Amino acid sequence: MKRMVMLALTLLLLAGCVEYEEELWLNADGSGKAKLRLVHRSNFANTQEIMRKSELPGIHLIDSKVTKVGPDVVYNVTFKFKDIESFNNVNDRIGAADFWGKITINREPDGNLVFKRRIALGSQEEVDELEQWFSLQQTDHPVWNYKVHLPWKIIAANADPENVDKKHRTVSWSYDTQKMWNRYEVMTVQMEKGYPWLAIVLIALVAFLLLFFILWMIRIARRSHLLDWHAHRQDGMGTQTSEDKIKQDKEPDHNP
Repeated sequence: MKRMVMLALTLLLLAGCVEYEEELWLNADGSGKAKLRLVHRSNFANTQEIMRKSELPGIHLIDSKVTKVGPDVVYNVTFKFKDIESFNNVNDRIGAADFWGKITINREPDGNLVFKRRIALGSQEEVDELEQWFSLQQTDHPVWNYKVHLPWKIIAANADPENVDKKHRTVSWSYDTQKMWNRYEVMTVQMEKGYPWLAIVLIALVAFLLLFFILWMIRIARRSHLLDWHAHRQDGMGTQTSEDKIKQDKEPDHNP
């Protein structure tokens, strides 16, 4: 009975989730920024939940706006995250609608990187009759939209070709929740990290300047040694000339 009550509450929460839209910017070090829009069928705005999540480690709230539009509450939230783990920790999976999911970025044996994000709707281990009944009673089916900006070159993605922009390194997905009950979806992008050309150029420039400095110091040292030798030689010649003059003055004059 307790399970039935909890499931009913979960489905009630799900019924209020009308729409979810998110744009995500990822940096090469795993940090990033997220901008999301959540439309929830409710008479009350839950701003406390936003503040609670903004206080999680590695999360920094940039902007939050909550408005009431008819029977819906619209949440617009923008925040930064320190790393992928911090982003994943925002998801505490209260209801059956796991639109947040979990992100992983792994390196393949060939050196390429793979971005994956798993989302789900409803029970995954077994089909629940109550969930099935509830899904059939739904007249409005929310759509979950995702867009990610990636820091690396895109090789392939499991999105529609028109939603993959390799030039600007973005990929978009859209999911109709009517088709997602008791299922999960995985967003996948294969990427090539490439070479850090800017870092390579800077290192080469520093090495060139260092080599130039070393050669310049060696040249200065050699020039100083040559000047010292020349000065010493001039001093030696000058001393010898003076000694010869004194010796000449001491010699008797044999001329009559």
